Amino acid sequence: LQMLNCSGLSINFTDIIFKSIVKRQYPDPLDYQRFMGNFSSVVGLSTCIVIFLGVHAIRILGWRMGALATPVVMAILAFPYFSSILVGLDSPTSLRIAVIFGTIQALLSKTTKYALFDPTTQMAYIPLDEESKVKGKAAIEVLGSRIGKSGGSLIQQGLVLVFGNIINAAPVLVVLYYSVLTWWAYSANRLGSLFLAKTAMQEEKKEHKP
Repeated sequence: LQMLNCSGLSINFTDIIFKSIVKRQYPDPLDYQRFMGNFSSVVGLSTCIVIFLGVHAIRILGWRMGALATPVVMAILAFPYFSSILVGLDSPTSLRIAVIFGTIQALLSKTTKYALFDPTTQMAYIPLDEESKVKGKAAIEVLGSRIGKSGGSLIQQGLVLVFGNIINAAPVLVVLYYSVLTWWAYSANRLGSLFLAKTAMQEEKKEHKP
């Protein structure tokens, strides 16, 4: 649940400010819609390609590394993205650079999430018994997605009320973003230990069966 909440919040934070700077770059609604449409198409295509590689990556690296890959990648990619925003968007060149970094960050973050994070969350249910799988999956996925999205929206509204617009609130968003990613990585590492212990226990039971 914590991992899904963190995933929803962190992506919400970057999406909010990304759409704001794209709107500045493309003030015409048609240009904005065209850019976002092309972006969505590239995300879909990239995900289709990477998702096949993700399965092999998890098999080679293991569950823990597969789960940690997304927050680590998002943390690294967000650094130049947020830096380009924090230095200012006063000139067309600085705005263009921020949009480029934002596009790369959003594209690779979403692709990594779909290819690595989502499969690892599904794999986490494997060691559980059937009843726990059904109840846990229903509760965690419904609550996790809703809490992440609604929490991100509430924070966005609060920041806009205080700072006037979301771009002015970028320094606060950076702190919130990296705090969420840190908690996400901690939760993934902790769940990785539980997953390995549960899997080892199942394997031991299979070996002792007559």
